[in-house]
Amino acid sequence: MKKSLAEKDLQYIWHPYTHQKNMLPPVPVVRSKGTLLFDEDGNEYIDAISSWWVNLHGHAHPFIAKKIYKQAKTLGHIIFAGFTHKPAVNLAKKILHLLPGNFEKIFFSDNGSTAVEVALKMALQFWANGNEKRKKVVALHHSYHGDTFGAMSVSARSVFTKPFDDKLFEIIFVDAPTHENLPQLKSEIEQFKDEIACFIYEPLLQGAGGMKMYDPYCLNDLLSFLQKNNIICIADEVLTGFYRTGKMFASEFLKLQADIICLSKGLTGGTMALGITACTAKIYD
Repeated sequence: MKKSLAEKDLQYIWHPYTHQKNMLPPVPVVRSKGTLLFDEDGNEYIDAISSWWVNLHGHAHPFIAKKIYKQAKTLGHIIFAGFTHKPAVNLAKKILHLLPGNFEKIFFSDNGSTAVEVALKMALQFWANGNEKRKKVVALHHSYHGDTFGAMSVSARSVFTKPFDDKLFEIIFVDAPTHENLPQLKSEIEQFKDEIACFIYEPLLQGAGGMKMYDPYCLNDLLSFLQKNNIICIADEVLTGFYRTGKMFASEFLKLQADIICLSKGLTGGTMALGITACTAKIYD
């Protein structure tokens, strides 16, 4: 008897964030259009999570499909050390024009986790190149920054990270800033300020941490304190970027901007993997 697509899937594939033991057969999607997914029996599903928040413009968007087809016939992938191409230069220029703050350089990678990894490495190497021993990292409780080891390290510990906890580097975790806890947060950071390399945060909205929102005024206050202490600030806008919070970037709700910003997910409308880490001239130099 011929196996269904779902049965073949169970035979060959290990799915992410899915309990493997006694898992239900996955929904076999055969096509998509706009907000809808269609299975092999013709049933319709509303993609309310936008395929893990990456699909901003709807599935099978004709303009995007046409552009991908045209590019695929011209140039696919080349080594990016010592070579370049027009689409990369044009995208970098456009993104820098859109970003809030004084970002001047774009580093390309392939997803949100690697965008965060690059940001952390930029911050740590910044201090190493200046022969300063700043190696501690500050992150927020309930944060989520990805599933590679550096990104897991700055994310909240959970059942997903437990098998690897002893391999993750030590982080100073603090609560998201509020009017009530700001003095305490500053006091916690103050005792390590000369050892802290960077602070990473999801601006205003912690998505995977439970859709937790916090006040831009309080975040501004905390960023001001950190920047006065010469601590590099990293905004992870992988989830919040591209109008997820009502503005192009959540950081636009703030007066103060980060030194490094991470983008992915909506960057390509879900059509391919791509990550961006943008930094200021100070970091690059």
